[in-house]
Amino acid sequence: MKKIIIFLVLLSMLLSALVPIIANAQPDDLFLSSGEILRSLNVLQGNKDKNLMLDNKLKRQDMIVLMSRLYKEENSLKNNLIKANFTDIEDSFYETYINWAVAKGLIIGMDKDTFGFNEHVTVQQFMTVLLRVLGYDEESKLWDTVPDIASNLGIMKDLNLNPNSHLTRGQMAVMTLNTLNLTIKGSTLPLAEALNLKM
Repeated sequence: MKKIIIFLVLLSMLLSALVPIIANAQPDDLFLSSGEILRSLNVLQGNKDKNLMLDNKLKRQDMIVLMSRLYKEENSLKNNLIKANFTDIEDSFYETYINWAVAKGLIIGMDKDTFGFNEHVTVQQFMTVLLRVLGYDEESKLWDTVPDIASNLGIMKDLNLNPNSHLTRGQMAVMTLNTLNLTIKGSTLPLAEALNLKM
């Protein structure tokens, strides 16, 4: 009897430890299917081996390039080198992209001089950008309530992520796809239709 009780206690402890892991687990096929849809829309590209690198953490400058593809602006931006007003840009390739995103109101720096080049994007930072894409500019300024607003709108559908955690490319793909299916603020158009993206 004593052995059974010990076994049950140990089993209970093991299950308690596994619950948070299971709760936060996301099916790889969700990331893969979302990534492949974004690939078909020319928003997400892979490496030379065509690997979308969905497990990799997303960097701030790469997020901006993805946004430019969402708006179909990448080709025009590639051919224009305009120096950004941040002092920490380590690769001139990104200067024009960053200037474009700032001018469009999609991104701000970590402060007036620093963009946060090479830093990983947090879930909440990407929520904020997607709110701006949807026209929720004022709401995006309410930092403490951004996670609730994003969840209520449907940006986080099928995801259970800590807002402070670093965002992977797979998670980014799901959030972006969710957002493309949402209606722009003050409009009856889904974002994908407004951007002329054939879903």
